[in-house]
This record gives sequence, structure tokens and C-alpha cells, in this order.
Amino acid sequence: MTGKKKDKVESLGIVLLVLLISGACMIPCFKTGLPYGDDQQVHMLRVESILKALKSGQGYPVYIYQTMLEGYGYGMGIFYPDLFLLPAVLFRLCGASPEIAMKLYIYVLMVCTGAAAYYAGKCIGRSRYAGTITMVLYTMGHYHLEDVYTRFALGEVAAMIFVPLAFLGLYDLTEMGHSRKGLLCISYACLMLSHTISFVLCVVMGIIWVFAGWKKFAACRRLIVAVCMEVLACAVLTCYYWLPVLEQFVDGEFYVSNEPAFYTHEETQSLLAIVSGKYSVAFIEIGILALMLFVSIYKKVYNKKALMCLVTAAVLLVCETKIFPWKLIDRTPFVSIQFPWRLNMFTEFFAALGIALQSYELMTLISVRKRYMYACVAGSVLIGLFNMNMVWNIELGGYVNYPEGYADNAGSTDSIGFWEWLPAEGDLATSVGSENSGMVKCEDTYIQGRYGSDGSYEFDAGEAAGECVVPKYYYKGYEAIMADGRKLTVSKCLNNGLAEISVPPEAGKVIVKYKGTKIQYWSWIISISAVMLMLLILVMQHADEKGKIQSNME
Repeated sequence: MTGKKKDKVESLGIVLLVLLISGACMIPCFKTGLPYGDDQQVHMLRVESILKALKSGQGYPVYIYQTMLEGYGYGMGIFYPDLFLLPAVLFRLCGASPEIAMKLYIYVLMVCTGAAAYYAGKCIGRSRYAGTITMVLYTMGHYHLEDVYTRFALGEVAAMIFVPLAFLGLYDLTEMGHSRKGLLCISYACLMLSHTISFVLCVVMGIIWVFAGWKKFAACRRLIVAVCMEVLACAVLTCYYWLPVLEQFVDGEFYVSNEPAFYTHEETQSLLAIVSGKYSVAFIEIGILALMLFVSIYKKVYNKKALMCLVTAAVLLVCETKIFPWKLIDRTPFVSIQFPWRLNMFTEFFAALGIALQSYELMTLISVRKRYMYACVAGSVLIGLFNMNMVWNIELGGYVNYPEGYADNAGSTDSIGFWEWLPAEGDLATSVGSENSGMVKCEDTYIQGRYGSDGSYEFDAGEAAGECVVPKYYYKGYEAIMADGRKLTVSKCLNNGLAEISVPPEAGKVIVKYKGTKIQYWSWIISISAVMLMLLILVMQHADEKGKIQSNME
């Protein structure tokens, strides 16, 4: 077999393995219904809200999920990026039921996680074997599977695709001469657009990495310029998300502004829970890595990078306990991290990468290397199946059915988590929970209007005049138009956080609709333009490299 043919066969084998491992991770989804997780109802509603917005011609981005809260609308689309939910929405548009669409989406996330972990492990370990072991252990990691099935934290699950790539980008910057230009920018941009908290944690990781390698940056100013360019490009690519968020925070306050949903010092792990409890990294992986390193140090064949992975994983585990000063963290904006055990997304990757690197190093002591490699891959799969068994048979919270049209039931649209992005003045008890729910209040008169399929609210003011409170939660960007085309000013009612308009006498029909803001519009244009420019640069670079190869052959 020629080298080229052998390379293709091995590549095909890796692709099939990624698909099979991802399929094995889907075992809990083979039953009827969706495995129930903590945040499941919220994410299912997000998908249905985006689907309805697109079908009604509202376009994308969908800033306000108008079907949530029985039509009152919830600005989750402004604060919680939903770009990586679009595959699930696409499956729904293609005719899949809510349940099947979500199962297909989870499989896509699994495949992407495996592919990213393999690429990072292969590049850092400089071998397909290292990439394969990293892929298996990371994709089938205990915390990763818990994120999918116990927590159903789809934002964080999507972010775990990019954690290995973000670390590879940092490693490439200082250890490989910044040969993968743009990787830092793209990986961090994807982190921001999948899960903001994971992005913040990765930013902290990046800052620590830069400080740890300050000598290299001091010796090579080109690296400083490279980091600045990557950061700037990331900011431009993602400005359609973070600029509208800042705009809303400048305009008003929200529940998250006043009182955090969780305090990190109250969510720390005990030492026992770290190795055996919920939200833990599989203790088997940490133990195997430690044992391998002890043996390797004795045999003097240990891998320094693997040792650093073990030390890093151990430090991260300690940081999940009360030993770390989380009470001080709670006095800063970093209280938004919520759960110290989120660090397990990094611990899981470092444990997987460390085992891959050290087991590859031990190969020098083995005469039958091919059998050793197969045995290690098989052992990694067994560890993953053990993790799967733990999550499936012990931690799974049952199954839930989501029939077609379930979100059309008004009562099914109230699951919005901890109200983080509700206006601070809002209270569900006085809006969706009141006896006058869905009605306009003009002074002391209540008027029944109707919600439109496009997210609008229409009512006939009749003889009423004055300040009218509309059953829509206020976010900057709403507009009100009378039948004759005149626009009315929309503001926030300080008593309940709803939209308020000043209605003139004999106004007739009034339509209240979320139009958006100029910052939302122009930031979207800038981000799209940046994506197009980036694609153009990549195409030109590829054409240039192809031309050089052809000229060398001639």
C-alpha cells in the first residue's frame, strides 16, 4: 500500500471512529422521548421561538423570543447567543419533530466535539494516535455527558467543541510559531457565540497562558502584535452580539444586574464529590494519568507536556473547592460564572490530552506497538462506556415527550429559567399570572388586543387616551404605529417593566412591534462583512498555496 493510499485509509478510519464514538454517546437517546435535563425546557423553547420567528418572516438574528411568556416576549435572543442552535432549527424546518430535531442536533454536537478534540490532540501530540485518544476520552468524558443529559446545558455543550481549539490556538501561538493564524480568533469568537460564561473562562485561561509565557512575548514583539490582531478580529466578528447587549444594559436594568441567580461560593465541590459525585470529572481518567506518569518518571520516559496536563488538571480540581477564594470572586462581575465545577470542561480536556501524550511516550518501551495502540484505544472506549453507564443508569432524570405544536400551548412558554434577562421591574405574577393577562391597560381601562404571528401586538384604543401599558416586556427597539402611520414613543413602565406608549385621543388601531435598533442593524452588517472578508482571505491564501505547489512541481 502506497503512503498516500495508507494515509487516506487511516483518515477514513478516524472519521468512522468519530462517528461511531458519537453514536455510542447517543445511546440514551435511542428510547422514545428526550432524556430530561435541568435546562431542557428552556432550550427547546429557544428552538421553537426561533423557528416561529423565521416562519413569520422576522428574519435573523431573532432578538426577542416573542412566543415566550404567553406572548409577552423575552429578550433571551439579545443576551444568550443562539447561532449554534440554528442546526436544530434547520432540522425543524426540514420537517423533523421537536424531539427528533433535538436528537439530531445533539449528535451533530457530539461529532463536532470529537472532531475538534482529535484535531487539537493530533496537532499538540504530533500523531494521529494522540488525537484519537484525546477524542475518545474527551467526547465520552463524564462531565461532557452530564452536560448533555443531566444538565441539558446546550450552550456549554456547544462551547466544549471550541475549548480544545482555543487551547490549541494558545499553544500554537507560543510553541509553534503562530503557524495557525486565525485559529485563536475563530475559536474564541465561536466560544462567545455559543456560551458567554465559557468564553469568559477561556479568556482567563488565555491571560494566564500569556503571563506564563511572557518571556517569549518579550523576546518576540511579533507575537504581541499577533495577539492584538486576533483579539481585534474576534471583537469585529462578534460585535453583532456584544454591542446590542451593552446597548440594552445602558438603556435599563435586568434581573441579572441586581441579584445573581447563583453565588459561586455556595456551589463549590467537596473533595469527595470531585472524584465520585455529580458534575465531576471521571476519577478513572485522573487516576490513570497519575499512575502512568509515576511509572514513566521511574522509567525516565515521561512526557513533560503530559506532566503539565496532570498538574493543571489537579489545580483546576482544587479550584472547585472552598480552598479557592470564591467569596472574593462573588464581589466581582465574575460571579456570573455561577458554578465552580464548570472548570471541569478544561479538566476533562487536560486529562484526556495528558493520557494521550503519556501513553504515546510509553510506546517507546513496547516492542509490539500496533497492538499497544489498539489496546489503548479500546481501553479509552471502555472508560467512556463506564462514564456513559454512570450518567445513563444513575444520573438520568427520566424521559420527556415533546409532540409537534407543544409550544403553541401558552402555559408551555413560561419556562425561562431564572428570569436573568427580564427587566428588573418585571414580575411574572403581575403579567402572565394576572387575571388581565394579555390585555392593554389604558389608565383604568383594560382593552383586549391580539398577538400577531410576527410577534406584534395589535389593539384598538377607541376613545381611550393617555399612558397605555402593552402586554409586552420592554426592550429597547420596540415601536408603536397608529392606523394612519404615525409613530408613538415606546418607553418602559417603571412599575412592571412592560412597554408603555402615550396614546392620543381617537388613535384607533395601534400596532406594537419589535423593530430593533440602529446598533443592532449596523453591528450585524459589520459582522457579516467581516465573515465575508475572512472567507475571501482564506480563499486567496488557498489559491496562493496551490499556485506555489504547482510551480514547484513544474
